Amino acid sequence: PLEIILAAINTNLFKFVNLHYYYFFQRHQAAIELAQKKDMGVFIISPADKGGLLYDPPAKLEELCQPFTPLNLTYRWLLSDRRITTLSFGAANPTEVNSALDIIDNRELSFGNILKPLTQNELAIFTRLENYLIQTLNPDTISIDNSEISHDSSNTKCSQCYACLPCPENIAIPEILRLRNLAVGYNMTQYGEYRYGMLENAGHWFPGQKGDRCTECGDCLPRCPEQLDIPHLVKDAHQKLNGSPRRRLWG
Repeated sequence: PLEIILAAINTNLFKFVNLHYYYFFQRHQAAIELAQKKDMGVFIISPADKGGLLYDPPAKLEELCQPFTPLNLTYRWLLSDRRITTLSFGAANPTEVNSALDIIDNRELSFGNILKPLTQNELAIFTRLENYLIQTLNPDTISIDNSEISHDSSNTKCSQCYACLPCPENIAIPEILRLRNLAVGYNMTQYGEYRYGMLENAGHWFPGQKGDRCTECGDCLPRCPEQLDIPHLVKDAHQKLNGSPRRRLWG
């Protein structure tokens, strides 16, 4: 949990921190900020894989990211942030190495080993991604001067505020709804199944119960600022993402 990461950083016992932090998962933003204040290195874990299976993206995501690739965009998004010092990537073939080296070697994007800020074209793609997600998950929302106006309760986009927790059944509500956001919005179902399948199978590495454990107690409903029908959404996510059971190596 983020609170444990922050507490560990505040011990002043560490010189760097390993984090899951990606464009599609920004929960650990506060840890990035605190690590910078402590002059710590920030090592991002597996952005190509844990960040969205971006080495094998769905066609919809590829289309939205044109003329860039989802993988190159996520590398740029991370490395253009001067607070982040290192990315890890487990290359399965030489092409995946080249996709990372191409960014570093591009003189228009970097000064030596320091990447320049995101370009206007890159920023426009991230705006396109966010707008598309809003329109897909909340089709009755109109954006006026970057302000969202919702006309009814059809919104199904979770904004990841975590106010729904704790859940009496220990259901991983924010993570489940994040994966649902990505599956419905960008067709990232393969990634959703991959991560959702870790629930109840990976211990403290990926804590929480699956959506079918929901008893519809309603405990989370008054805490949701977006008034989402959380019991319905977590069960819908379970139907979309549960897939075939998989055995973890440590199972």
